[in-house]
Amino acid sequence: MRTVNQPGLAGSVSPHLSKLLVHLGDVLGYLERKAIHFYRLTLPRQFTIADLADCRLHLELLAQRISAQQVRLGLHLDPYLTLAHPDDRIAAETISTIEAACQFLAALDQRNTVQHTLVMHIGVHDAEALPRFRQRWVALSANARQRTTLEHTGTGLSLSSLLGLAASTGVPIVFDYLHFRLHNPERWSLPLALGLTLATWPDYLRPEVHLSSQRSEAYLLPGRNGDSRVLPPRPGQHADFIVVHDAIELLEASRGLPPFDLMLEAKAGDLALFRLRHELVRYAPTLAGRVS
Repeated sequence: MRTVNQPGLAGSVSPHLSKLLVHLGDVLGYLERKAIHFYRLTLPRQFTIADLADCRLHLELLAQRISAQQVRLGLHLDPYLTLAHPDDRIAAETISTIEAACQFLAALDQRNTVQHTLVMHIGVHDAEALPRFRQRWVALSANARQRTTLEHTGTGLSLSSLLGLAASTGVPIVFDYLHFRLHNPERWSLPLALGLTLATWPDYLRPEVHLSSQRSEAYLLPGRNGDSRVLPPRPGQHADFIVVHDAIELLEASRGLPPFDLMLEAKAGDLALFRLRHELVRYAPTLAGRVS
């Protein structure tokens, strides 16, 4: 979730981990004021494991603060990187990035806990994609396997295929509401798909679920010379805000299922969260009481 409502907190990715950690400290203060407990951040592209040693003390202080605020952090792997890629060089880069990212997340967890997680995609959909994923998954360290999750997408391999992969590897599957609505060849009901996906998560880790709505309106694309173009929405494009009835449908489908953390994938970031909170109270007050 992006903090677009607070000036200075929605900037570009910091070039070095030390600057990112200072930025994260500022973000934590904002999250506390707004009672937000799940935040996705982006690592610098040149981030390495060596950076962790340089920032050890800062990481320890932030870990204490994050634990006190009960904030969960998430990372999303670059879609270009995937364990299923046919190019061994890209697969090796993927493994290296996952290991570094998961060591960073572990440094921000309190000792002997696993809370912060990394989300990735399969990315490729040829006949050997799943076998390649299985082969490279076992090459990850125990820490990386504990923290790395897999999200289904709106095209390509179905949720059913990824559930089979989860059964054979133990990788947890992140349920995505919009992707499920776009690509559900098995014609599963929402409660069934959500329940099967939540069941892939281990007991020590609270499941993660993504919620977004599909853009339905035209939008402006700013030009470099001050001119703008009006573009129609693309299929599967995320909307700026969450349609409240999408949220209601997802929450209704979750009745009787294990609790989970909800990540809003709306382009308006925290503004979408504030609006959704207000609309749930207005349209579904009993459901609003279940969301903290």
